[in-house]
Amino acid sequence: VKLDITSKFGRAILANSITMTPGTITVDIIDDYIYIHWIYVHSTDPEIYSRKISGRFEK
Repeated sequence: VKLDITSKFGRAILANSITMTPGTITVDIIDDYIYIHWIYVHSTDPEIYSRKISGRFEK
């Protein structure tokens, strides 16, 4: 999932928040992307999940 957060602290908070959500775990953060493993997938479009997962936190 592409990130718009630029600070390392903000990315760490987002990654931790995602991991605390049942059925998800943050695997890695590389450059502007966060790699997430989630169990309950309803779409294969990463843009949909980008808005669902990180959109709330990036506002």
